[in-house]
Amino acid sequence: MFQQILNEKRSKILDLPDLPPFQAVAQQIIAQVTGENVDIPRLSRTIEQDPAVFSRIIGVANSAYFGCPDKIYTVSHAIVRVLGLCMVKSLALGIVLNRPFNSAACPGFSMERYWFNSLLTATVAQRLGRYIKFGQQDFQEHAYLAGMLHNVGELILAHLFPSEMNDVYTQLQLDPDQNILDLQSEIVGINNYEAGAILARRWHLPNDLQTVFSHYHEQDYDGEHWQLLHLVRLSNLLITNEDDTAILTHKDVRYSLDKLGLTEGQVSKLQQKLLNDRQDVENLAEILSQA
Repeated sequence: MFQQILNEKRSKILDLPDLPPFQAVAQQIIAQVTGENVDIPRLSRTIEQDPAVFSRIIGVANSAYFGCPDKIYTVSHAIVRVLGLCMVKSLALGIVLNRPFNSAACPGFSMERYWFNSLLTATVAQRLGRYIKFGQQDFQEHAYLAGMLHNVGELILAHLFPSEMNDVYTQLQLDPDQNILDLQSEIVGINNYEAGAILARRWHLPNDLQTVFSHYHEQDYDGEHWQLLHLVRLSNLLITNEDDTAILTHKDVRYSLDKLGLTEGQVSKLQQKLLNDRQDVENLAEILSQA
């Protein structure tokens, strides 16, 4: 019976409608962002055809966090002067992939909290990625994108199963020490990484992103893209347990640090910087959460 329920819920995710309301433009953005060679002028023109993506990227570029002295009006200027290509690509893809989902029927889900978690995980993954010895030149860029999108499955579940997900959030409020993924599996029948993996395969997202979703639970995963998976998992552990002063001694954190060749000193330095940047990241999350 449980397997039948799980299969039905997976089918419901597979049956999601195509990307509205700017289907052609949205698909062009996905294709250009996930392609190997990005033509900045072309990508800029494409994004500027989509008012929702364009307005939020410009809003982020003009935010106090980046402190650009000149007003930014175009995506090209946002890329070259302020945000960089990596962030614009990740933001554009994140906004496009999030847009089909409506979490209004799930009051326990917070879009601001969702974006805050995404932005902070992406930032930590990118910054820690600098210390990882890896042959891929654009590893930090992939780390940022994977961190940005790692939790998209939670939004999918809030959209498709709002009542069940609201029960998940209620249980977490009663006992914050519970594991949200275990609660999702118990109450919804599927967790957000399983949902994200289904969507990633359906929308033909890059293989490294599919790996992060599909193998997130595998502590000993050592296959293709293992560095990216463990980096995203570590980054999310650090930000979701930021109030825990002993987080660096936890078993899962220690395992990931050792596997990736990172030191406590590198992480501690980053944690202090993130503490200083927290309010600015919250402001960015507010901009991105606006409908």
